[in-house]
Formats: sequence, structure tokens, C-alpha cells
Amino acid sequence: MSHITKIRTELKDGEVLGKTLLKLGYHVKEGGVVSGGYSGARQHVDILAAITEQTIGFKRSGVDNDPYEIIADWNGNRKKQEKLVNDIFQTYSQEKVVKAARLRGYSIIRNHTNQNGQIEIILRKVA
Repeated sequence: MSHITKIRTELKDGEVLGKTLLKLGYHVKEGGVVSGGYSGARQHVDILAAITEQTIGFKRSGVDNDPYEIIADWNGNRKKQEKLVNDIFQTYSQEKVVKAARLRGYSIIRNHTNQNGQIEIILRKVA
């Protein structure tokens, strides 16, 4: 039986979250509704992301600077949920580091994920 699940996160930067989802291949739009389960439950979200048959939403848990919750109907597929959430967290972290580095005057020389799944970022700052 499927149903809508909420996952608490520490993702706070909507701009970085949007870039993250685009980088992962999602079609992203502001606002929308996630529905699921046999009851057809509906949940309004701030950010809606869709890829193939999977639609996930992101909603602030309160005021503007509160973290987003991930809202989706995973159809009982725990492994798919874990992989997707891990991919989002890893890519979000990578994008957040790049944004912070640029704000501090660094140039990004190299930014990729190696064969072991580790992120490698090389920065340069010229005085």
C-alpha cells in the first residue's frame, strides 16, 4: 500500500535545491501538488520536481528559513527512496560548497564525482 511520506531535512537554500534537482535530471517548478496512495491524498508543496513516473515535492516546515521537507509517494520502494534522498543530499552539499566558494572569491577549477562516488572540488583564489 502506498502513501505520502514526509522526510525532514536540513535543506534550506531554495536556489541551491532547484539547481540540485535540475542537475539530477528533474523538471522543476514552483508550487504544485503531490498526490498518492489509494485514498488519493494530496499535499501542496513549494517546489515540485518530476522525473519519469516519480514526482516529489519540497515544502518548508514553517517560516522562510526553516528547512524543506521532502514529500512523495514512494510506492513502498524503500531502496528507491534511500537512493534518491542520498543523491539529493550529496548533490545539494556539492552545490552549496560551490556557491559558498564563489561568494568568497574562489574559482572552481574542478568539480566532479569520482568513480567511488566521492565529490572532488578543487578551488583557487588569486590574491
